[in-house]
Amino acid sequence: MKKQLLLLSFLLIATGVFAQLTVKPNGITESYIYVKDQIVYVENDINLTKNPTASVEASIYLRDNGQLIQGGTTSTNTGNGFLSVQQNTNPTNTFAYYYWCSPVGNPAAATSVGNNSHFGINSIYEALGGALGTDARISYNVASRNGFTNPRLTISRRWIYTHPQPGTEAEGNYVRINADNNVRAGLGFTMKGVNLGTNPGNIIEGTGSNHDQVYEFRGRPNSGSFTIPVKAPVDGVSQMTLSGNPYASALDLNQLFYDTGNEELGVFWYYDEDRNEHSHLYTDKPFGYGTWTPGSKDNDGDLADNNPPGSYTAAPFYIWNAAGTNSGTSTGVGGSNQNKRYAPIGQGIMFVGQNDGNVTIKNSHRIFVKEGAPGSVFQRPSDDISISNTRDIGELTASLPTDLDTRDPQTRIYAVFDDALTRDMLLVFSEQATDGYDRGLDGLSPMGLNTDAYFPVGDDSDRLPYVINAVNYDENKQIPINFKLNKTTEIKLLIAEEVKKPYEKIFLYDRQDNSFRRIGTRLTFPFSLTLDAGHYDNRFFIVFKKAEYRNNSSTASIEDQEKIIASVAMFQNNPQKQLEISNPEGHTIKSAIVYDMNGKMVIQKQNLGANNSYSFYTGNLSDGVYLVKLTTKDDITIDYKAIVHNK
Repeated sequence: MKKQLLLLSFLLIATGVFAQLTVKPNGITESYIYVKDQIVYVENDINLTKNPTASVEASIYLRDNGQLIQGGTTSTNTGNGFLSVQQNTNPTNTFAYYYWCSPVGNPAAATSVGNNSHFGINSIYEALGGALGTDARISYNVASRNGFTNPRLTISRRWIYTHPQPGTEAEGNYVRINADNNVRAGLGFTMKGVNLGTNPGNIIEGTGSNHDQVYEFRGRPNSGSFTIPVKAPVDGVSQMTLSGNPYASALDLNQLFYDTGNEELGVFWYYDEDRNEHSHLYTDKPFGYGTWTPGSKDNDGDLADNNPPGSYTAAPFYIWNAAGTNSGTSTGVGGSNQNKRYAPIGQGIMFVGQNDGNVTIKNSHRIFVKEGAPGSVFQRPSDDISISNTRDIGELTASLPTDLDTRDPQTRIYAVFDDALTRDMLLVFSEQATDGYDRGLDGLSPMGLNTDAYFPVGDDSDRLPYVINAVNYDENKQIPINFKLNKTTEIKLLIAEEVKKPYEKIFLYDRQDNSFRRIGTRLTFPFSLTLDAGHYDNRFFIVFKKAEYRNNSSTASIEDQEKIIASVAMFQNNPQKQLEISNPEGHTIKSAIVYDMNGKMVIQKQNLGANNSYSFYTGNLSDGVYLVKLTTKDDITIDYKAIVHNK
């Protein structure tokens, strides 16, 4: 029987389409399909019956990149039999978290989407090997903090959570599952690793027992469509929902992102953590999220060539508290693996909304791409932190030869704060991009660090923080970069990677003092600036040549600019404790911003209109010199230095 079913596997691969697949034992003789390094495609439903022999309990075994793809839009899979598929975590230990999305459900559990069943950790097995790798036994679970492998795989159920609705990192947005079958098909879940060996009871700080742990998922294979809710940022804070790849095959995130009806999806976030910190507790473990955007829509006819590969920025690590804000010491950034387009089996991913709505994951987004191929790597946080501080940043990261690198021209910039926290930022140069928001090209910044850097993108009244910013290159372009500091901080900007760069040089332009600082690596053009606590908006810009940038963003002629500047007058009226602006010709004023001499914004007014005069109260300002910047609707900037005396 085994030989016949191996032949059946080959026939399925060769012909590609079967209306229905049924696998059931012949009396007491087991029947199963063994798929090794190949794909089985089933157009309609699958019916599986559990085998009576424990060593070959499952009906379908996917091994060594074997994958299953189904057609249709709704799952009609039935039966009490199992599909068996494995995924590993390397390295892992009892402190290490991973984000998962199960490819199977428990046939005995409630159904949630079509015939797709809920999932629980009782569907995770311990692989025991055997001649064909079919032997396995169900894992145990315990309520204590520690999972372990001896005498058998035992998972701590204390750390199994979902994040089923759009929200922030606040603990209240996570739902604890324990050992119940309550993970709805299509949702992701968190799970902590296991100690290699016996349960030590009290693991000594600093020990990790890192190892490669194989988890085997057994259950009814998921199929059909899954609806994931997403939400627009709230008060500038992105909202995330934990989902991922719910199938027993790879998932093409480019197809998913650009499918009609999924326009509300903004970006994908990948969990990463500092594996050098050995703690079980959420509030003690530095972690963060890497950002991946798919790039342009894949229309070249070859969905498996990883072109476009998308763009990725690594996670900064910080300690987060129960309220979803951060505290504690920063520890740098995590892994920078950019192979994210094809989510492997079991991969959990945060879906981040650009607007309110739903995202639908479909069978049509499935693809046969082997894990380890370009574009498909399971997210495995590593003990080897790629950048802990500037001492580890040398020359540029080595890139592929231009003719092999399918990425758009781009520049990776690290903003390093006090030689500790590092924010990975990416400028992408694309002819398809604009200076505003470009869906699929621009990536929202994950989380709200107290000290941070970002690209402000969007309308002046509704700008959001981004870590991936795509623009159409122009040597005269000014690209704003903002800093948010919770204390006096030293900032270093460093180039980490350049891919097919369109410019010769790149600078940080300070609009306040009209200065230019060349940006390079730590070894070529190092520089730092120290700024006081505050939010630095509309002061610093990435530019590509030294020039007089006072009004170059305006489309008005130089003569008209000078006329408008000459017609507007400003006066600091200290007896009345107010800044007065005279606008007799009624030019439309888009914004008025006042900075102190450290660059901290102390007054900001937007969309002032075309009044003939304005006044702003300055009695709450300390005595000193302030820089006033007015911007008209034509992007003409008018500067004034106000000397405030309130004593």
